[in-house]
Amino acid sequence: MNASASALLAATFALLGGAAAQRAAQPAEPSTPGPRLHAAFAGSEARGGAPAVQWLCEQFLPQLDCWPEGLDARGPFALQLDADGLTIRATGTEVPADAVALGTCTFTGEGAPLLWRCGTDGCEQWYVPAAFALPPRWLGLLHAIEGDVLQTPRTLSVAVAAGHLAGGLVEGDPRATALRLGAVQCGELTWLAWRKGDELRVRGRSDGGLMLPLALLALAVADGAGQPSSLALRAFAARDDDRAEATRQLGRDDREVDVPTLRSLLFAEDRVRLTAIDALARLGATDELPAIVAAADDAHPWATLAAEDALRELWPLASTETQQQVRGAAQRCESMDVRRLVLETLAERAAPLPAPTPADPGGRGRLLLALFCTAVGLLGLWTRERVRPRPAPTS
Repeated sequence: MNASASALLAATFALLGGAAAQRAAQPAEPSTPGPRLHAAFAGSEARGGAPAVQWLCEQFLPQLDCWPEGLDARGPFALQLDADGLTIRATGTEVPADAVALGTCTFTGEGAPLLWRCGTDGCEQWYVPAAFALPPRWLGLLHAIEGDVLQTPRTLSVAVAAGHLAGGLVEGDPRATALRLGAVQCGELTWLAWRKGDELRVRGRSDGGLMLPLALLALAVADGAGQPSSLALRAFAARDDDRAEATRQLGRDDREVDVPTLRSLLFAEDRVRLTAIDALARLGATDELPAIVAAADDAHPWATLAAEDALRELWPLASTETQQQVRGAAQRCESMDVRRLVLETLAERAAPLPAPTPADPGGRGRLLLALFCTAVGLLGLWTRERVRPRPAPTS
């Protein structure tokens, strides 16, 4: 069990209470003990460095039915979530001056709890006992985003990941507000997990610490609406080197090709565009040439070079309709090199030969008759020359 996985557990139930307050709490499965989360939040004066936590405390939670009447959302309060539901109340727990929230989480009700503490700058740390365990469904989510690795810093966009995991949301869905506003408020999440003795730790930062963004991801998959592949999710949501690696894996010859995802990644950062274009070129995806041309511009030099190579390789294989679409895309392309390649070099290479002008049927017949007569005359002269007697040579 690693620190990132343990972090997701407590984070999950921190905000799942938002959805739980909107619907009746479901009893825990017999084989899976229910969680118990305790959290204490500082007053509004400490929340400025973590705007997503400020949004949670002052805008989202006060709208729930379980919010106590008369409780000041700008003041300190405590939150408890267990099998009986979500409870919010005023608290006398003193939150340290450099923290915006802190708390504990247990999953079995026995053993040492998971401890977490979010600083006023959005930097959060988790202290995870070695015996702390996660249900398989949360481990699966962590593995999908490569969040279960140790001593490897990772960064992802919370809003992008939540959007792909949640799938389509309809108006009135209790998850919609949290995912649309909360995930955007969190921004990008960066974290690092490592082992210290028997204890596992994870430290991370976003505009909502670790608790809120990871809880939003768990909330996004609560009903299993969105089911993107692990590679697609990492390629879209990652904001580090893993994004280019996931894109490269999408174009491998030994797996099912995901052309729509590769096409979407043509408008990512330069390295990802380069990888996506290279994958499409190796796959011989001639229909994607217009999109490849559109992905080239002066701000993305690697993608531009890759687009030129793809054009040289795929242009002879493309249909006439695709070539025409490429010419239209080239006219709108910001890269002069790609425009010149398409509109001059490749266009000339693929230019059809001029069609012969139809001749007059009568004139063609006369021409053929003249050629025939000429051929017959030449044949007669040649035959006569061969059979003409020659004088005997004199001694």
